[in-house]
Amino acid sequence: LGIKENIPVSGATLFKLKNYILEEYKNKGYYGTEVKMSLSEPDEKGYVKISVSVKEGQKARIKEIIFHGNTHFTSSRLKRVMKTKEKKTIIFTGKFDEEKFNEDLKKLKTFYLNNGFPEARIDSFKNEVKGKDLFVHIYITEGKKYYFGDISIGGNKFFSEQELLKRVKIKKGTIYSQKNIDKSIEELTSIYGDSGFLYVNITPFQEGIKDSSIDIKFYIFEGPRIKIRKIDIVGNTKTHDEVIRRELDVFPGEYFSREKLIKSQRDLYYMNFFENVEVNFTPTNDSNLVDLVFKVSEKYTGNVGLGATYSQLDGLSFYFQIQQPNFRGKGEIVNFLIEYGFKKRNFQISFTEPWLFGKKQQAGFSLYSLTTYYPQYTVQRNGGNISYGKRLFNDYWRIFTQYTLEKTNVYDIDSILLTHPYYSYWAQKGWQWSSAINYNLSFDNRDRFFNATRGNIFSYRGELSGGPLRGDIHFIKQEFEFSKLFPVSKFFISAASLKTGYIRGISHPDSVPFYERFFLGDVGTYGLRGYEANSVGPIENGVNIGGRIYFIFTFEQRYRINDNMYLLAFFDAGNSFKNVNTLRPFIVKKGVGVGIRMEIPLMGVIGFDFAYGIDSKKWMPHIQVGTSF
Repeated sequence: LGIKENIPVSGATLFKLKNYILEEYKNKGYYGTEVKMSLSEPDEKGYVKISVSVKEGQKARIKEIIFHGNTHFTSSRLKRVMKTKEKKTIIFTGKFDEEKFNEDLKKLKTFYLNNGFPEARIDSFKNEVKGKDLFVHIYITEGKKYYFGDISIGGNKFFSEQELLKRVKIKKGTIYSQKNIDKSIEELTSIYGDSGFLYVNITPFQEGIKDSSIDIKFYIFEGPRIKIRKIDIVGNTKTHDEVIRRELDVFPGEYFSREKLIKSQRDLYYMNFFENVEVNFTPTNDSNLVDLVFKVSEKYTGNVGLGATYSQLDGLSFYFQIQQPNFRGKGEIVNFLIEYGFKKRNFQISFTEPWLFGKKQQAGFSLYSLTTYYPQYTVQRNGGNISYGKRLFNDYWRIFTQYTLEKTNVYDIDSILLTHPYYSYWAQKGWQWSSAINYNLSFDNRDRFFNATRGNIFSYRGELSGGPLRGDIHFIKQEFEFSKLFPVSKFFISAASLKTGYIRGISHPDSVPFYERFFLGDVGTYGLRGYEANSVGPIENGVNIGGRIYFIFTFEQRYRINDNMYLLAFFDAGNSFKNVNTLRPFIVKKGVGVGIRMEIPLMGVIGFDFAYGIDSKKWMPHIQVGTSF
């Protein structure tokens, strides 16, 4: 308020103080509060005392919202538009929030504008207090219901009227909607923006009213067609200029394109090197030229770490890792890992060049030795691979292939498992060579790599082991995944994913090693939260033999706290089946729960979920490292 000792006092000061007190009481739900102010006589130094007397009113909650003048829409329909609610439950407390209520009045006006009533207005409102009950009266003048009449365009020179009308979202004879007028402006702005008209201005006019129809004309001021003179990169303290420039779809000398600019910004975000990417325009002496400035803010990438990790599947492990996805600031990916734990021992070294020969293609290699101690057996894998990938079409599509040569041994198999012929067969094999090729076709247009707000992911993954590639292990594996993210509001994001896969032996459908089959549970590639790792699969004679076909459905409702953190509530459902003949799409294991995801500098993405297995009837914690979708 700025009211303190030793300042001059005026009538305005007292008025400000009184209104502040009344407003505070009103925000707390008290109505009829009376505030009286008085000043003492000045002392010998001219100082006075301010006395405040408050008579608190009744604390009231909204008993009923009453609409007056609404004939086309019911009161219950209008109430659904508002955030202000009547007191009914613990959730809807009936508190009157003036700021929220003023927003509701705007929403009511917008609702009428979008449903055929351009002349509608909210005339007034009043609060009526009866004891502890508050009755909110809202007075509305709806006006006449209108439809769109003739739609036309003026001022256009570069595009014909017929071309532009195809992008307009309103049609003659449909109900008048301000939202659809605004969408039409966005579409027209987009088509001009993609053709170099950076300063285009589009204004809709009501050309005439005939009975219950309104003619709309979009007047277009095209402005000059703009070319890009030069592109500057600022803020990149580590990443080289050429690493950023090669991701851009906009180039000096080209006409400005809004679509290409948005995609360029998205691609820079998706590199996961930058906290923020801003695009600014700098005018030049030539009105037909602009300079583009990409301002980036580097984020911590990679880590050199010595520490410990824990997961349900791998238990407690100690590790030393050097990981850098932006090695030397050139976008090269380097990883060196030594991991030693009670359930896992891992050595890995890998390198990937994302722009081989300066083109949109990547190549890499990896060498590894991995020993995993499962509760009932141990699997040791030693091998290496070489890989090649390429971007396709509009850069959202990618194709990737990898050749792997691996030597595998399974030992220390539990005696209970050995009673099943399937496990006893593979226990006698000893070291087995695997010669395999993996292939992957994927589409990903998410707006961010982590904590995305919108986008789709599609992936087809296949693997051929043995057969013409030789080796001791022969099978074909195919997997599909589709995920979708879309914003519900500014902070709430809905995300859904469906994964399915199938594997079969080449000589016989069941001639697949058990460690290559699908075991679901915990988190990760075959995660099913609410269930222990590798616990979900077909059971024979009390033994989980792993499935040859599986599917997992996931739905998450996310709440974005900021770009680096979100909360989530989730539902998982899935199962693994022995073969196609035993597939039962509606016999699934289900889990629900809540969780959190955080992107921590030098550590990456870390998450924690607390899940309840509906079928297992158990609560279970899950630690997530990395992001799933």
